Amino acid sequence: MSRSFFCPHCNKLLNPHKKVIFLVEDGNDLELVLLSAQLGDYSAVHSRSMQLVKGAAYTFRCPLCRVDLTSSANNRLVDLITREGEDGQDMRVSFSRVHGEEATFLVADNGINRFGADASLYDDEVNFFGAAKGSNGD
Repeated sequence: MSRSFFCPHCNKLLNPHKKVIFLVEDGNDLELVLLSAQLGDYSAVHSRSMQLVKGAAYTFRCPLCRVDLTSSANNRLVDLITREGEDGQDMRVSFSRVHGEEATFLVADNGINRFGADASLYDDEVNFFGAAKGSNGD
């Protein structure tokens, strides 16, 4: 089943194919960045001119409405809406906006699935998410 990702502000689809499309601020410029739609896959596609700095936090924007997608609950995360299949339930997915940090959270009514080697960096913030399931969806 395919997973769709939507802007939480304009509700437009951000992954018309296999990658999720963002505008990312790089200094005074905006660059297109494509991330994998598979949770826990941290591959990215961006222009050769974009020099990402490990440990730097980048601002992710919706490519359609250009709203800043930084989470209001934790400024180290980006929030999106996700749905699996056409009739799936809407859930929040949050991922780190810090380059090189691998942490993704799928927040549903029945708990949280955590993905990535750095998800444990957010263990002290469990109350932010609610009851958490084990690492990597366990």
